[in-house]
Amino acid sequence: TVEGIEAGMRCEVSPGSRRGSVAFVGEVPELGNGGFWIGVIFDEPVGKTDGTAKSGKRYFDAPGTKYGGFVRGKNVEVGEFPERDTMDELE
Repeated sequence: TVEGIEAGMRCEVSPGSRRGSVAFVGEVPELGNGGFWIGVIFDEPVGKTDGTAKSGKRYFDAPGTKYGGFVRGKNVEVGEFPERDTMDELE
């Protein structure tokens, strides 16, 4: 479900604990069986789109072709998910 999820919220997407911001919430008929999707702009290049569906229709603007993704609401958790500091992960 996409209930309670709005554009601008910080989120973490499973699988992979990928973090980013919600950029779009709504129907994307071109994907899968249609229905509601969450468009996410990821903090790192772990996505598969720039916010454009395969049909060529743009739903949101990600900064590059690997910074956006369309995911189902069940895979998105919104909340306080700050950007990770890659230097912390090296320690």
